[in-house]
Amino acid sequence: MTHLSSEQISAWLLGDGTAEAQRHVESCRQCHDDITELRNGLHLFRQSVHRWAEHSESRNLPAPAPSSPISWTLAAATVVAMTLALLPMYLNVRQAQLEAERAQDALLMDQVHIRITQTVPQSMERLMELMSEGKEDRQ
Repeated sequence: MTHLSSEQISAWLLGDGTAEAQRHVESCRQCHDDITELRNGLHLFRQSVHRWAEHSESRNLPAPAPSSPISWTLAAATVVAMTLALLPMYLNVRQAQLEAERAQDALLMDQVHIRITQTVPQSMERLMELMSEGKEDRQ
């Protein structure tokens, strides 16, 4: 058998190893050492987490200082001032966008008008006259 894969080693550490993996670990020094090294690393990690948790519980963080009404007034004044400063720029940009849209609309309407007012070929003139006569009769 080849050496155990990382999945097989993980299963071994979780207690889900197969009998074949058990025999291999007992006979293969490298896989045995790999499992031992990983187990020791996990043990050290668990210990450090427990120590960190114990120390973090004992620390008392200072309560945040209550904010003064002056700071809220200053914040509100800043927001109002920025709004008044930025509003004209926004309106100018919006106006420019609207003008660009109107110019595009006018261009499109001109193109449609040109297509509609094109003269028909001479072979189609009689058909156009018949269509005009039909409209006049209905009115």
